Amino acid sequence: MINWEDECYDEIRKGDKVYYKNKQGQIHRGVATLYGPAGWVLDCDHGAQVVGEGYNYMGHTKDKVGERLDDHMGKWLTHG
Repeated sequence: MINWEDECYDEIRKGDKVYYKNKQGQIHRGVATLYGPAGWVLDCDHGAQVVGEGYNYMGHTKDKVGERLDDHMGKWLTHG
């Protein structure tokens, strides 16, 4: 069973585990690495994936190790 906290998409930080739904409706997870124009880019076992707010985002859990740093540069570049 997958257990994630019901958090807001805007609260994702680098290192957080993010859960997303693929085209087949299966739920997967990856680690948030950077923020791009389409959303957060995740490092997954099967390759990089992009999670967008309201599109395929299911939830996330906060990184328990280290600091939770926001990707200010990525957000600045994508939102001007």
